[in-house]
Amino acid sequence: MAGPQTFKVDATSTFTHLMLLSVEPKMKFKSDTDQECTKDGVPKWEAQIAAGFRQFGKTVNEVIRVGIASAKNPGDGLTPGTPVQLVGMEVGVIEKQTQDGRPIGFQVWYRAEQIRPIAATGSAAAKDKAA
Repeated sequence: MAGPQTFKVDATSTFTHLMLLSVEPKMKFKSDTDQECTKDGVPKWEAQIAAGFRQFGKTVNEVIRVGIASAKNPGDGLTPGTPVQLVGMEVGVIEKQTQDGRPIGFQVWYRAEQIRPIAATGSAAAKDKAA
């Protein structure tokens, strides 16, 4: 697959609403005990978000899994059902192939810098940005 495979997304313009369902540690492949980390040692988390978007004039809802690298759980202090913003959201596309290298489809993944409750706007958001 040629061309860019990671795209910055304006989540506010893309989704009609985002609601936090859960945040869990992202575990290493085939492990129930070891959390995956970035190259710099920052733990990775996976947030499940109910995302609404407009399609053919109707709202369609889908659960998306959003990866977040953070020293602490990015869902701490947020209860399931909290309306949220995804700050610094990216979407990526990975080509899936058979063992002999033939393309069979694509996998889409989501990543964000942080999750912020909708109520955290104005001065609180500016304070977070400055930190």
